[in-house]
Amino acid sequence: MSYYADGTLDADKVRLARSGFTRWVDTSGLQPADLADRCLVDCLQVALSHLPEVEIVTAEINRSGQFAPPPSHLVPDYAPAPPLITDLPDFCRIVASKRTAAGHVAHIPIWVPLAWNERFLATGGMGSITGPIWFEQPAVRTVTMPIALRNGFATAATDGGNRDPRFFDWPLDPESGALDWDLLRNWSYVSTHDMAVIAKAVIEALHDKAPIRSYYAGCSGGGRQGIAAALHYPEDFDGIWASDPAINWTSLWPSAMWPALVMKERGTVLPPAKFEAFRDAALEACDGADGVRDGFIGLAELRDFDAHSVIGRKTSAGPITAIDAEIMEKLWDGPRRANGERLGFGLPVGTESWGYVGMWKSVEVDGRLEPVCYESQAYYRWILEDPQFDWKSLSLERYEELTDLGIVKFKDIATNDPDLSALRDSGGKLLITQAVNDQIVQSESVVDYYRRVVATCGGEEQTRSFARLFCTDGDIHGTIAGPGPGLTTASGMTALMTWVEQGEAPEEIIAERVDVTTGQVVATRPTYPYPAVTRYAGTGDPTVSSSYMASR
Repeated sequence: MSYYADGTLDADKVRLARSGFTRWVDTSGLQPADLADRCLVDCLQVALSHLPEVEIVTAEINRSGQFAPPPSHLVPDYAPAPPLITDLPDFCRIVASKRTAAGHVAHIPIWVPLAWNERFLATGGMGSITGPIWFEQPAVRTVTMPIALRNGFATAATDGGNRDPRFFDWPLDPESGALDWDLLRNWSYVSTHDMAVIAKAVIEALHDKAPIRSYYAGCSGGGRQGIAAALHYPEDFDGIWASDPAINWTSLWPSAMWPALVMKERGTVLPPAKFEAFRDAALEACDGADGVRDGFIGLAELRDFDAHSVIGRKTSAGPITAIDAEIMEKLWDGPRRANGERLGFGLPVGTESWGYVGMWKSVEVDGRLEPVCYESQAYYRWILEDPQFDWKSLSLERYEELTDLGIVKFKDIATNDPDLSALRDSGGKLLITQAVNDQIVQSESVVDYYRRVVATCGGEEQTRSFARLFCTDGDIHGTIAGPGPGLTTASGMTALMTWVEQGEAPEEIIAERVDVTTGQVVATRPTYPYPAVTRYAGTGDPTVSSSYMASR
């Protein structure tokens, strides 16, 4: 059992001491336990004999300070890992496996530090994979196993039984197109639960005590995992941080399909220069409503903006036309049925989504500008169970029909149920954070989900006792390198742990903006629990958080 250098156990609280973007726990006083006679395959297999279909594959003490990640099975590699991860404390490295009833075998890496802070921090994946993620980018809002380990946590991940090189088509049989529902449910919520159960059992077998607190942290697809865990297995974790969560799965992907489909059906494709012109015009009209002009549009500044007011503006791709404005209005608004009923959400005006990452894309093919469909067409392959489906065959009518089919077909894995009462009753805490100018996950979709949670779980006061939403102005998907300040792994985890362990619900979290060329923090700004918004106080340096206040 690990303890602080003065000899006193600290079972009630952890010493939080933030350093940089990815360190938030003071581990300097922790003393290592001797796990050499326990970090063994046979020993752990006996300890886990009560768990069916679980096997300990490997177990060994790693004192090298290094770990070489396995090659990615993904083609292309969406999350490139460094050749060697360094600066690791001594730990017991375990790989467990769990076989499902349908025969899928999930691989579950579990790392348990010898100098342990007596807590478990589970990690998630990205996109439509559950993990593990090995990349080392401090400005990215993703808690990885190495980050958790450096902070003294026992930690784990799971691949959910999916080692298919296809990033989104993995549930489809490549020949018949049939969906593998066991694998889908494993991805959605089952494998995260299995990981938690198995990892906790391993930790207890090694340190002779269960974790005094268990946490989960994930971003994007990993954020979706966190909310799925809260819905399906609310007692697995004392605290969950879901960042930029890709929830509302059955509207998220139809929303991502919408821009390319609208441009195809209208016969006009907007080039980046015209997207930029609309964004510039929106900034001119809206930026500054929160008290300061800062180059982005925050929650306090969001309002309808008439794209038709930009008609005639000159760009390097020609003047803005009425058709351009009509398309832009539809993209900002998001998908609707023919009768006007909403099917999903658009991106806020002022959001840049046509660069390296984003949904509003076009590319020149043989001298002709073509719309680029984001990864969303894979979702429609799921709906149709057709690996050969081509999104260009869709009409608006057929799009509506298939979207409705998906809502029914994937109800079990949609991650959009607002009834979090079981989490509330279990005593768990849920921290949801969302970048306002997210280029992939529509921020309004996450806000809408939280509103529905409030309506379902007894109103704002009751909901705020166990679940809070923080929206970061100008922030982009999963990183603090956008035009506005965002949350770091250290700031989010500090807020969550303080809430869980000291009972202090977060009333303010400081967001930071980083200069990507130097890695230095160039601006800070507070963010408050929704529905409060951030406004400039009227005096002071606008790059400093003390110059802002909450407003409703």
